Amino acid sequence: MNSFRTMGGKFARLTVGAALLALASASQAAVEKGTAKVLAIQGAAEVSTDGATWTALRRGESLREGVVIRTTGTAAADLDLGRNGSRLRVMPNSTVALSALSYEDTGLETVVNTQIELRQGRVLGQVHKLSSASKYEVKSAKAISTIRGTRYDISAEGKVVVSEGAVVVVALREDGSTITRVVNANETFTAVSGLVTPATEADLSDIGGSASSVPGIVALPPLQGADFDDRTSIDRVLLPTDVHISRTQPKSNAGAGSTTTGGGVDE
Repeated sequence: MNSFRTMGGKFARLTVGAALLALASASQAAVEKGTAKVLAIQGAAEVSTDGATWTALRRGESLREGVVIRTTGTAAADLDLGRNGSRLRVMPNSTVALSALSYEDTGLETVVNTQIELRQGRVLGQVHKLSSASKYEVKSAKAISTIRGTRYDISAEGKVVVSEGAVVVVALREDGSTITRVVNANETFTAVSGLVTPATEADLSDIGGSASSVPGIVALPPLQGADFDDRTSIDRVLLPTDVHISRTQPKSNAGAGSTTTGGGVDE
């Protein structure tokens, strides 16, 4: 019996010691710098590390915190932010700075710090669900959008469209005051009006709408599968001609047999 108790006491001490070691390791977790890999480019896009000297953006290039990316009127670039939040698309005629790209593995979760400065134009994003301590923000002169796990379309003029998840927007008004709004799936917000309204078909056209309303469409299809209209610079997904996909939201009384199958798009 004494032997059993002794073994039990040793086991308890080992368990406590392991827990304390894990906590110590977590407290000493180092903050790592993330990178953004260029997945695809269409048209002319450039990158700068100092805001003065610009070089051509190249597919496969790894970008670090602090770089600035700009695109011409008919160009776009897809970035993989890796640990810092999945996919980011820089749309035509846009200037974007990757102000912060870092992450920390605490041993219990990964805490990321992603801050994107949208100086001009638009960005689209697909962000996986983040830990509660993480920060993912898109900042412009008009608004700061905080993202947790979302598909979004944000413009420098303060328009925010969400097709999945939710975005918390703090917008700056002309009188210097701020307003805070939550933009949920299939909703849009504009800083000018300060209102959250249902998203239109046109609003959702570049980020696909909800998975239920647009089956078979993958968020942010590869640029290789997109076509740019030189007049409007609008990114459109090319779908098979024999498949019809409606972007209208399904009605609650829709028949159970009315389903649509779309062609998958490779990431």
